[in-house]
Amino acid sequence: MHSNLLEQVKTYLMALQDTICQGLEQADGKAKFVEDSWQRAEGGGGRTRVINAGNVIEQGGVNYSHVFGASMPASATAHRPELAGRSFHACGVSLVIHPNNPHIPASHANVRFFIA
Repeated sequence: MHSNLLEQVKTYLMALQDTICQGLEQADGKAKFVEDSWQRAEGGGGRTRVINAGNVIEQGGVNYSHVFGASMPASATAHRPELAGRSFHACGVSLVIHPNNPHIPASHANVRFFIA
């Protein structure tokens, strides 16, 4: 059951990253995202996408990651010691967008999914 749910969430989050990037490119009208895929030695990886020097966007990033491991890090179990030693999967999309116009605030958002 968990593997099916995890695959559904991963598919949704990668599509969310695609949709956000397409929308920002369309709104900017000039700049395009550049993607860098990466792997995590301990398990997992992701897609980092960066945009800069646009008509509207000075610089920004929209990133997807899925990391996993055999044992949760101590920082993650400090307030939940019953989870120590459990395997985990964590995936999400994060973004930071800095517009050219100094009167428009920067944007930052995260959506995450975690299974222990």
